[in-house]
Amino acid sequence: MFWPAFVTAVSAWWLLTGLALVLVHQSDKRAHRGFMMLSVLALTAWLVTPFNASADTPMSAAIGFILGLIIWGWLEVSYLLGYVNGPNHAPCAANATMWERFKGAVSTTIYHEACVVASVALLAIVSVNEPNPTTFYTLSVLWLMRWSAKLNLFFGVRAFNDRWLPEHLNYLSSYLKTDRLSLFLPLSTCAGFYVTYIIFTSAAAVPDLTSQLSLYLIASLMLLASVEHLFLMFPVNEAALWRWARSDVPPPRAVRLEHDDV
Repeated sequence: MFWPAFVTAVSAWWLLTGLALVLVHQSDKRAHRGFMMLSVLALTAWLVTPFNASADTPMSAAIGFILGLIIWGWLEVSYLLGYVNGPNHAPCAANATMWERFKGAVSTTIYHEACVVASVALLAIVSVNEPNPTTFYTLSVLWLMRWSAKLNLFFGVRAFNDRWLPEHLNYLSSYLKTDRLSLFLPLSTCAGFYVTYIIFTSAAAVPDLTSQLSLYLIASLMLLASVEHLFLMFPVNEAALWRWARSDVPPPRAVRLEHDDV
């Protein structure tokens, strides 16, 4: 079950990320139409999830994983298009303290974060006690690892490709710290890989094929999220993975660290 799960997770992650990038960089009219279509798809995913969670087959685990990615895709696109974010749309003041920068950063995304938490809680209610809670696990991993990534961007990273952001979200870059590497990044990255190892080990020990496939899918997703943390640590051209989605996006700008910046 490992290789089918791994290939499914990587392919779905790559394809859906690229499609989201295509959508959020369209004109306002096209983006709105695309978001309406995505909303119908996400609503369908929500309606199907309770029935899928009660099914105990390997196929239901794979479908649950895709349903989780669709719901997450709607949440992310709603934020990137500016439909669900926060009350603050102003750049961070140059002389702001860390606490002021933190409050400003939170207020740029607080509505979106509340929506994500509510979605995870709702999925927990409808599926956590069912035979196949794969959708809940999928959204939980994406939620927690995204929080980890956001905290790392706040505390300090070496590289961040802000050119992926739509123009109306360029103010977000002023709340990020890209001039030094914080200790939190290697610690959270190591923690991510350790949790990945635990989930993979648990999957290998489970005799039930549905649970095994579900855990392998979640472990593969956790692995991808941990690798994305490495992208914040080392300036690599990960944009090449989605060149087909935005051919005009150049490589990320590497941040040069001085000895006293580490």
